[in-house]
Amino acid sequence: MTVIDLGELRDDPLPPPSGPAPRAVGRPLRLAVVLALTLLASNAAAPVAERVTAVVPALLGTVALLADGEVFLLEPSGTAAAPGWLSAWTVPTSAGARPVRRWQVPVPVVSGSAQLRRHADLLLLTGSSGRPDGAYRTFAHARDTGRVRWQRLGAGRPAGPDLLFEDGADGPPTVHSVDPGTGRDRWSVPMPSPVTLYRNRADGVDRIVTVRPDGPAEVWDARHGVRLHTAPLDRAGSPSNTGFDVVGDLLLTIQGNSGRLTGYGLDGLDRRWEVPLPTPSFFVACGSLICAQGTAGGVRALDPATGRTVWRDNRWELSGTERGGRMLASGLGRGVWHPLVVLDVASGRVAAELDVWNVAASHSPDGPVFGVRPAGEDRMLVAELDVAAARARVRDVLPAVSGDCQAGAQLLLCRLVDGAFGVWRVPR
Repeated sequence: MTVIDLGELRDDPLPPPSGPAPRAVGRPLRLAVVLALTLLASNAAAPVAERVTAVVPALLGTVALLADGEVFLLEPSGTAAAPGWLSAWTVPTSAGARPVRRWQVPVPVVSGSAQLRRHADLLLLTGSSGRPDGAYRTFAHARDTGRVRWQRLGAGRPAGPDLLFEDGADGPPTVHSVDPGTGRDRWSVPMPSPVTLYRNRADGVDRIVTVRPDGPAEVWDARHGVRLHTAPLDRAGSPSNTGFDVVGDLLLTIQGNSGRLTGYGLDGLDRRWEVPLPTPSFFVACGSLICAQGTAGGVRALDPATGRTVWRDNRWELSGTERGGRMLASGLGRGVWHPLVVLDVASGRVAAELDVWNVAASHSPDGPVFGVRPAGEDRMLVAELDVAAARARVRDVLPAVSGDCQAGAQLLLCRLVDGAFGVWRVPR
């Protein structure tokens, strides 16, 4: 295993964030070291047949999901009778072995519009079925056989063991709690307003918040369909000029006409604080703080108890990846290749610069974080981004990779240059 520290891990006190954004490429000496070790890894690597755990054949336009050591594919069929084929593949554990297709079933979903997700023992396929109304439907397939257990309109959200669906595109929705085993409603509740927000926990939605344009806000228990709180919001300006968001234990209102941000506690809808804040694009929880991402970039971290700005830095965009009190952020710019940094969540100070990486998608919030970047000649350099330790550890150089990577606990799936998918068992 090759270990490269691509940045400076700082333990001494730092001044507040300041200065220009880091360059898209690191210092010349650091880059020379990376290129030299990349070349060494390329020359010393085992043949492709030994390194690649599996190559799963696929057509261009295929949607792939890596979940729990398996690969699921939705491929276009090229015919109107069956727009797509859904299949499940078992990834071999020995080098050189071929993947095994466990099942394949036709599905009435166009691959270009589809999303694949896992929920309990189900594989959920959501997308447009090509009907004249263009409505999205969710098909629940048994993971072990591919058989369709049920289907219904909309895209379900996990809420503990169950799923939440909503209908009513032209007005206030009705929220349905669905038994994933049968597809039947456990309960359904008509919501009083089209402004419907969801609070997510590790196992899915646990609170639903509605805000009436000319009336009170309501908080509902998403696991039981019970209304918990109702209270008016003390806001100025027209409802059409007010935005809403739910982060952590707060309902946030953003008044566009006055540039005011107000925080209400979800437990009782009591008004906690109000502060001036230019219109952000979105809010995320970052550690014990609330981070507001600006419309033109830049991050402002707020104290959720008071709304006070704890730190601010206009150089970054957050990646959403946080480990051990630190989080990944990227420099501003277009495209997918941005310089990454590790920020200390509490202070906003830069713990390390990691140079340029594209973070592989992951469906495991606590799993390893992998970054990839081109290494020349259709090769891709792979590193494990240890956010808590603020360093990048180079793991491998993968051949014939074009990108579109997903990470599991020990597997990395990437699209190959010919449209198929390669699956690698990454050494830890």
